[in-house]
Amino acid sequence: MEILTLIILAIILAISIWFHEYAHALTSYKLWDPTPKLQWRLTPNPIKHLDLVWFLMIFIIHFWWWKPVQVNPYYYKNKLRDELIVSLAWPFANFLMAFIAWFLYVLSAKINFLDPLLNSFFQLFIFINLALAIFNLLPIYPLDWYRIIKFLKPSWAYFMEQHSLIFSIILLIVIFMPWNIIWEIINTIVNPIYSIIIIIWQNLLF
Repeated sequence: MEILTLIILAIILAISIWFHEYAHALTSYKLWDPTPKLQWRLTPNPIKHLDLVWFLMIFIIHFWWWKPVQVNPYYYKNKLRDELIVSLAWPFANFLMAFIAWFLYVLSAKINFLDPLLNSFFQLFIFINLALAIFNLLPIYPLDWYRIIKFLKPSWAYFMEQHSLIFSIILLIVIFMPWNIIWEIINTIVNPIYSIIIIIWQNLLF
């Protein structure tokens, strides 16, 4: 992968990860959980939300992992409901980032402030944020949306929590496999959405 592409990818991931971690922290805090604030994560400062080692892995192995915001559901007034709300903060943040990037792309094109590099940046930014949003909606531990299982099968969710390290390792192994069903699911969902976005902005521009 070319160094310029890696730099663009690193910038996009830094912005995307920062925003969805901050959204996660802020949502939990608004639901009466002081944990993000006590751990200095209730801040828009991106440095507080990035794991430097994993961030550098983008340039080494072309992969990253985030520095998760810790929350304490026992502070919530309605534990199951509020856990799901906090879990949804991640994909919502990434969908919002994709929309903002789409809006800025159209605006830049309208005022003739768009070159091939910026065009590539916006398109990759939108695709990555859509992929992150869908990825975080997968009901797999340690992804937050596994909490939907607490509504459907609480014993399964409890089992995953008790064996969190094992499930985390399994998820990483699956992610690094040359072919796996997770990426197939994400691409199957993201590609049509991305294509629709491209068609919409082409109609807006021409």
